[in-house]
Amino acid sequence: MRSPVKPRPEPPWLGIAGMLADAAFETDAAGRFTAVSAGGLLGHKASRLVGMESAEVFNAPGAALGVIFDAIRAEAVVWHGRIELTHADGSPGSYRLALAPKLDGADEVTGTYGMLLDLGAPELGGAGTEFGFRVAELLDPDTGLWSAPSFVEQASRRFDRLDVEDRPGTLLFLGFAQAPAALHTPIAMRLTEELREIVRPTDLLGRIDHTTIALWCDGMDHLTGAERATRFCAHLPASLPDRVLISVGLVTRWPGSADDPHSLIARAGSALAEATAATDRETLGSWRVWQNQIG
Repeated sequence: MRSPVKPRPEPPWLGIAGMLADAAFETDAAGRFTAVSAGGLLGHKASRLVGMESAEVFNAPGAALGVIFDAIRAEAVVWHGRIELTHADGSPGSYRLALAPKLDGADEVTGTYGMLLDLGAPELGGAGTEFGFRVAELLDPDTGLWSAPSFVEQASRRFDRLDVEDRPGTLLFLGFAQAPAALHTPIAMRLTEELREIVRPTDLLGRIDHTTIALWCDGMDHLTGAERATRFCAHLPASLPDRVLISVGLVTRWPGSADDPHSLIARAGSALAEATAATDRETLGSWRVWQNQIG
């Protein structure tokens, strides 16, 4: 049964977006359509779509699209990619889909903005062509977090804005390499659940490798990052399989810095390696700030 969503007048931006794309829409935080441009969406009338779950219309193979919507609402990130969708009459179509979070005054995610552009091709290319919905490339299949390449791309989009606002940003690597290999996936999944409950909506989460979860925090300096790392090391193990210890490496990017995402990744990895070495010798997890400061 469809949950009720109160229809409202078409927001002005939808009319403009409708002239630039084949369809534009909004959803609420639960993923239900709250407004659709006048032309409708994939052959569905706009009036029929209000209140419908977006997953009912965007029926991509493997339910990957639902994961993307969840990530946008949980982490306040943007996404765009090429995907094959099915029209209301059952015919296929290739589209470019762009999604962005709707934020209120407190930076809480209240829904999603979307635009759809018809690429005019009946089928997507093979494995060697651009296909933004290949989950193995876009998202980590175990946790649903951004994969390492996607995380780097998402983080880099924030640097210009932080420079303009004269604010730092901090990258934290949470590692559990000391845990048995058989526990790596269960730990990553449980750690993801815990982090999604406690991080800010504007923070960015990704999985860098089998034993490393990345967290990017806009506006956070190394001191606040160290405070957060201390709490992670002290409290997260209690919720993880086998109470595995957590090590944290962190690095801060200051406004106007020439640091790019790849250099930050390397520095956070170096700090994590130092923290992991210390954790192997201690009963509590350790954290390290890249360069001269240590926890």
